Amino acid sequence: MQTPLHNSADDEQPAGLGLAVRIAAPAKIASPNEAGARLPTNASEPEVPSPRQVIRGENHSDQPNPSAAFVDWLNFTFPFQITGTEAFVELDKSISSAFGFGLGISRNRKHLNYEQSWEIGNGYGIFATGGTSVAGTSLFSLSGEGCNVVKDWVAAHDFIERVKGRITRIDLAHDDYLGRISLQSARNWFEAGDFHAGKGHPPSGQFIDDFGSGTGKTLYVGKRKNGKLLRIYEKGRQLGNPDSPWVRWELELHNKDRSIPLRALLCPAEYLASAYPTTSWISERQSRIETAKRITLIGLDVLTEYCRKSYGKLIWTLWKVQELSPDEIVETLAVEGIPPRINHAIPGETT
Repeated sequence: MQTPLHNSADDEQPAGLGLAVRIAAPAKIASPNEAGARLPTNASEPEVPSPRQVIRGENHSDQPNPSAAFVDWLNFTFPFQITGTEAFVELDKSISSAFGFGLGISRNRKHLNYEQSWEIGNGYGIFATGGTSVAGTSLFSLSGEGCNVVKDWVAAHDFIERVKGRITRIDLAHDDYLGRISLQSARNWFEAGDFHAGKGHPPSGQFIDDFGSGTGKTLYVGKRKNGKLLRIYEKGRQLGNPDSPWVRWELELHNKDRSIPLRALLCPAEYLASAYPTTSWISERQSRIETAKRITLIGLDVLTEYCRKSYGKLIWTLWKVQELSPDEIVETLAVEGIPPRINHAIPGETT
């Protein structure tokens, strides 16, 4: 029997240069790969485990489009302890070379079970290390904002492999900008049992309704505590456009009872498409630049509408009654800076 849905209203800057000078890696002759990064043309793809190693028991798309998804969160741990300034600076150089940004300022506090923590870049995530219960490891946690500006996922992959890193969480996302599959369709699929692969217990679900407010609905499939959670939500409406058809499919995987191969960094679509029988349709090419632009455009539309409603009459009065010119009105009202709502980093930009 399909697990019933539960309705709920609950839950859920450019990067710094790092602590050391970045290492300039020699350029490689490269060809595009599915993660939006580039692979050496003479590199043959190694034998890697099937996605079934990560997600067991589900049906898999025969040929998911490898360009259809992107990494939207990344946590990994690796063996590292601070033994002195030199080792720390060398680590920062390596991180800067691999990710395009290094370690930022100290947070002067603990993080999870780690005794010390630093920002990554300028608020792109958290690096944490030290402590008696972490078995000599350090944690690298990169937020969606940080993932958005990683210049080369191949370099990031190679760094994690070199330091013997282990992915503990990865979020993979696909943007259905045109809303070809609506959230209501996804809910209908869930209620029909289509998210169940036929093995084990069917996934649990939760539906969060906006009750017609236009702020966006969300369908959760699975549970985070079980290491696998799919969020399907109306992204455009969440950003403030009540008429947007944009739906995001976002898979959150933890390494609970599963091993997450580093290959997921380079081929995110394969793992997202294989998460459930109902995600195998994902096949469009994905563009992080397009995503960032759409977020900014929606933000501008919303802020413009707010400004018109709140200050439109003031501007009209200054213009028609006080007879100020448009330039004089702008000079009178303008405040230097970019609104936080649209101050998003553009992929690949770190300066």
